Amino acid sequence: MADKFFNDDVLLHQLVTSHFPEIVEDITDFGWLWVKAQIWKESSFQVDAVSRCGAKGLMQLMPATAFELGCDNPFDPITNLAAGIRYLAMQYRAFSEIPAGKERLRFSLAAYNCGRGYINKALQLAREAEGLPADYQQWQRQGCTPGFWQTWQVASRFLRHPQCQINNKVADWQQVIDYVHYIESKYSQYLQDSDVPRWHEAWAV
Repeated sequence: MADKFFNDDVLLHQLVTSHFPEIVEDITDFGWLWVKAQIWKESSFQVDAVSRCGAKGLMQLMPATAFELGCDNPFDPITNLAAGIRYLAMQYRAFSEIPAGKERLRFSLAAYNCGRGYINKALQLAREAEGLPADYQQWQRQGCTPGFWQTWQVASRFLRHPQCQINNKVADWQQVIDYVHYIESKYSQYLQDSDVPRWHEAWAV
């Protein structure tokens, strides 16, 4: 009988570096621990996990997302992990307006959790609050002015804004914020468990 819990850090590291090399290049060699923390949050490493809304497997892929990513068996650990990691990488690469590294990863995790539409809307509202164009393309045409809106700490506040809606539905903003915070806290725990010295850049905010 197949194991119900995944416990292979070597394989996970290989999958992350293969499908999401930026997480190591932009964050350090310990960047893959973010994904390990995300898996813990999503499924507690339970291979056959199924959520109330129908998400399946280690990285809790929704059926439509799994189909889009070519994951025909979400309960196969390698297939599920490869698809989920690719999906997270897609979010990361799409947030080109956010500086590479941990800040962009926070936005990417949030998009993985609630959908990119809500995060884009929060970014629009955050830009607008700083007197910048809400529209992304207009912001680009005007010179790509940076600001505090590019930080998760600031932009995430706009998830609760009444105008942060997709198809007349508001985001479950507290759940999204808690999701990102939990994963980051778990990542820090993994660093500590791995005896990574405090001076190492992996600890940098």
